[in-house]
Amino acid sequence: MYFIGFDIGGSSVKAVLVKNRKIIKSHYEKLPANFNELVECVVALKKRMADSRKIKGIGISVAGVLDKKRKKMLRSFNIPYLNERPLRSVFVKALNSDVVVERDLPCFVIAEQRAGLAKKYRNIFYLTLGTGIGGAFTIDGKIIKGSHGAAGEAGHSIVDFKNRIRWEDIAANKYIRKKLKVSFTEAKRRALKGDKKTLQIFKELGSNLGVGIANIINIFNPEVIMLSGGLASARKFFLPEVKAEIKKFVISREARKTKILWSKLGRFGGALGAALLFENKK
Repeated sequence: MYFIGFDIGGSSVKAVLVKNRKIIKSHYEKLPANFNELVECVVALKKRMADSRKIKGIGISVAGVLDKKRKKMLRSFNIPYLNERPLRSVFVKALNSDVVVERDLPCFVIAEQRAGLAKKYRNIFYLTLGTGIGGAFTIDGKIIKGSHGAAGEAGHSIVDFKNRIRWEDIAANKYIRKKLKVSFTEAKRRALKGDKKTLQIFKELGSNLGVGIANIINIFNPEVIMLSGGLASARKFFLPEVKAEIKKFVISREARKTKILWSKLGRFGGALGAALLFENKK
């Protein structure tokens, strides 16, 4: 059986064709400028992925907060035109297929559990490091959605009450852009050349990230912290500081040994997880 998975993120729309938990075809497009163009893009990508194959179902991963029944987008911080949209009904009609919609982070976790590095772990906290920080977690192997379907949004933890600064403001790409006034790609290039100011900013980011991860370990006591996202490619510039802060602030001596793993699924991990949603569907 073939399934299609979509990952609608802040900068692109990714699509995969999946069979037996493996991606056999993939493609991505730049995120369209409005909702109607997004629907058209997804329809076109479905045709491209299917290519005359019979598709059993389509999973859609979206960045933002969905209602508990996963029918409506309540708020998407990076894609405002998705706000209040009844996504499931729109895509069922547009794609003429059975559709399941889920937050992007649980989709990443599902992909890791079934086709990635998390197969043997039951208690996971997963973080994506990009423009901001996204999060999701499992307890005893089950993804916890929370009472209102939005559990895991660690990036929106407030770290400065007076100035309303969130964790992701100081531990993700937002911090690099604010401090250096350049893109992540340019910052990475400068770091590779040994630019002292850039290297210092990466170290600061690593310390900020490490403190937040230490908090997560103290609260949830997971077996493993899994990390992915664009910043992963520059981790050698900030990972030592992450580990130092974990060692400093995690209260349990054993928990200080919590594994830090970096996803190997690549840019299509969320789309793969979306396609695998049908393994849970009754």
